[in-house]
Amino acid sequence: MSITRVQEWVLIGCGLIAHADEIIDIGEWDEMLRLLAEVVSGDDAEVWKTLLADQDAVEERFASLSPPAAEHHEEILRRCWSMALVDGGDSEIEATVYERVARAVGADDAMATRWRERWTEQALHRAELTAGLAAAFANLDGELGFSEAIHFDNLLKRLPLPMGRRLELSNLLHKPPKLQPLATALAGLTTDQRVQVLHQLVPLVNASERGGREQRALHELAEKVDVPRATIDALLGGRQA
Repeated sequence: MSITRVQEWVLIGCGLIAHADEIIDIGEWDEMLRLLAEVVSGDDAEVWKTLLADQDAVEERFASLSPPAAEHHEEILRRCWSMALVDGGDSEIEATVYERVARAVGADDAMATRWRERWTEQALHRAELTAGLAAAFANLDGELGFSEAIHFDNLLKRLPLPMGRRLELSNLLHKPPKLQPLATALAGLTTDQRVQVLHQLVPLVNASERGGREQRALHELAEKVDVPRATIDALLGGRQA
């Protein structure tokens, strides 16, 4: 399994957090598969899927890892904490596992906490952006389909937002924002964050009952924010407009 030590730390750290409550939900597993697709393919991907689905195997691999160079601490922990935010927000047990990973990589405790707090705040911003994009995509042709509304509601439930704000954002479905300002905001994120946001839109995009308009729009948005077409094709599961 030819991956770098940093990539291995990201996958195993994310695996630990996904297993924190002893149940990997659909959103967490989808995110895990997306992370895998970034670094492995073919038979190696199948080996990693099997490993990451097994909590005991993840723990065993974690125990065998040697600490990475200090310059990689922030990136590894940022990717790990993003897993905690996939299922609607972090929990105390996920924070505890994050701290365990931080100690294992050799990060300073106080710095790891400051990073986590900053990333959680940034995640709120991305969640609002994601909700806006989802509402815009659901209304691309001025018609809101039932399945699109359902997927929008499911997406809101998974975003790391306070309940009150989630209810407020539900109104976007009937009063969607303009797409261009959202695309500009998306372009300001890191590469993996842009892909993560676009990934969250895929269930709604694939739920469209009006042909490939939404798929084409997703490709166009990806091109504007420098996400490769092949990445979007993979996220769409082979469905191409």
